[in-house]
Amino acid sequence: MRNSLLVVMSLLAVGCGPGARKDPGDGSDTPDAGGGGGDGQLGDGGGTQGTTYVFAHTASRLYRVDPDSLAIDDIGDFAFTTGSDQITDIAINKSGEMLGISFGSVYRIDPTTAAATRLSNALSGLFNGLSFVPADQLGRTGDDVLVATRNADGIVFEINPMTGSTTEIGNMGAFSSSGDLVSAAGLGTLQTADNGISADVLVQLAGTSFAATAIGTSTGFSDIWGLAYWKQRVFGFTEGGAFVLIDPTTGVGTLVQGGGPAWWGAAVTTLAPILQ
Repeated sequence: MRNSLLVVMSLLAVGCGPGARKDPGDGSDTPDAGGGGGDGQLGDGGGTQGTTYVFAHTASRLYRVDPDSLAIDDIGDFAFTTGSDQITDIAINKSGEMLGISFGSVYRIDPTTAAATRLSNALSGLFNGLSFVPADQLGRTGDDVLVATRNADGIVFEINPMTGSTTEIGNMGAFSSSGDLVSAAGLGTLQTADNGISADVLVQLAGTSFAATAIGTSTGFSDIWGLAYWKQRVFGFTEGGAFVLIDPTTGVGTLVQGGGPAWWGAAVTTLAPILQ
C-alpha cells in the first residue's frame, strides 16, 4: 500500500510507506507476462474455470498473477472516473470485490480493466497496509472487514469504504506497518512490520487485539509493501522491485526475482487456500 517486476510467482498481497510517493512511471517497466492469465474474472475470489488470481500493483498500474503457472499479466493503468490519484494498496474480500485506497480516497476497482470508481474522498490517516479480514477473526459475523495499518504507529483501523471514516480496532504494540498485511480464513493475519531495524519483520497479528508477535527476527528484505499468502507460502513485493518468498515459520525471505517495478501493494481473496 516502486520500480518494475519481472516474473514467476504464486501469489501476493501489498502496501507503501507514509507520505506522498512518487509515481513509478507509465508502465514501461512491465513484467514479463509469461504464458497464462487469460481472461479470468475475479468473482468469488477466482477467475473463469475456477482459477483464483492474485494481484499486485504499482502506484499507477495493476497486474494479475496466476498462482499455479506463476505467470504475470499486465492489466493496465488505473483508470479513475474522477481526476487522478495514486493507489497505495488494494484488498479483495471473499466475494471477489477489489477495493483500493489512496492517501485520501477509497475506490472500487475492476480487476479486469483497472477502472477505479471513487466511493469516498474523506479518508485520512496515510495508510500503507490494507486487507479484508474475515469477520469471525474479529468475533463478528457477516461480511469481511476492511482493515488498514500505517507506519506512523502500530494502531490498526477499520475503514468504512462508503464514507472513508476510520475506527481504531487494535494495536500492534512495538511494531508499525512496513507496507502491507494479508488475512485469510484459517490463516489469521500476517503483516510486514518495521520496528526500527533495517530489514522488515514478518509478524502474526492476534485475532481481535491485533497485537503483533514476531516470526523470526528478520525477513532479510526492506520495504515489503505488498504481501500475500498461498498454500503455505508468503509472497512479498518490495518498493525496490524485489519479489521474495517468505517462510511462514521462520520469517526468512528468499529472493525470487529482482529488478522489478516499484511495488506499492498486493492482494488476494480472503478465501485463498491455506494448505498445499
